[in-house]
Amino acid sequence: MKTKKIYNVIQNLIDTELDKIREESEEWGLGQMDEYDEVGSVNRIEIDNIFTMDGLNVYINIHTNSNRTDFQMLRSEIQYSISSIIPNIKLFISDIIDERTFGPGIDW
Repeated sequence: MKTKKIYNVIQNLIDTELDKIREESEEWGLGQMDEYDEVGSVNRIEIDNIFTMDGLNVYINIHTNSNRTDFQMLRSEIQYSISSIIPNIKLFISDIIDERTFGPGIDW
């Protein structure tokens, strides 16, 4: 039961931070196009697993709407923000799940 509560708290923090970054990205300029693309490529982020050895290690799956495979800036930004609330938390990307049904790399 305790693990489910931790899972829900962390998932809510991730969701809130992703929404905050999306809102901020609306004001980014041309110098931040890659970061804007990274944020815009994410449909959602979900927790895959949590391990409590050597701190709090959270493995996440990133659901994407593009063929982008690099989400380190976003992962890092979310980890940094959450660490102010939960010290010693680390986010690791388990999988990148492409939710597109057609497009480059799928149909051609």
